[in-house]
Amino acid sequence: MEKHVEEQAEAKNSTGYFYLLGAFFGALTAGFVKESILAAVIGAIVGLVFAGFFVGNLLKGRAHDR
Repeated sequence: MEKHVEEQAEAKNSTGYFYLLGAFFGALTAGFVKESILAAVIGAIVGLVFAGFFVGNLLKGRAHDR
């Protein structure tokens, strides 16, 4: 019987998209709520923190779903 060789699809690292979306929408939300540039910067930082929590804890061990 022949050996079955299964080609692995290249694994895409999609965690960067979560960080980008978190920063963008965090800045957008805070900028609209407080109507200042400083609030948008702080919102982007908070968005990055939440994206890091999401990627680090909630997506851990679910590589087959992405």
